[in-house]
Amino acid sequence: MSHKHELKKVSPEEVMEYFRSEGMEITKEEAELIIEFLSSLTLMVIEQYFGKNEGGVTSNNKPANL
Repeated sequence: MSHKHELKKVSPEEVMEYFRSEGMEITKEEAELIIEFLSSLTLMVIEQYFGKNEGGVTSNNKPANL
């Protein structure tokens, strides 16, 4: 049984607002790096626990909808 799940695409502005609400100011470039890092980490966890090509992960290790 295979279920495809979409990863929510988070904007740099949303990341910046989250950090601002926690008392930290970050640039748009830093927010983009944070998104890239967390997306990579998420994919590694998905692959480790569910195997490759499951959960909407394509063969190039990118989420199908990013």
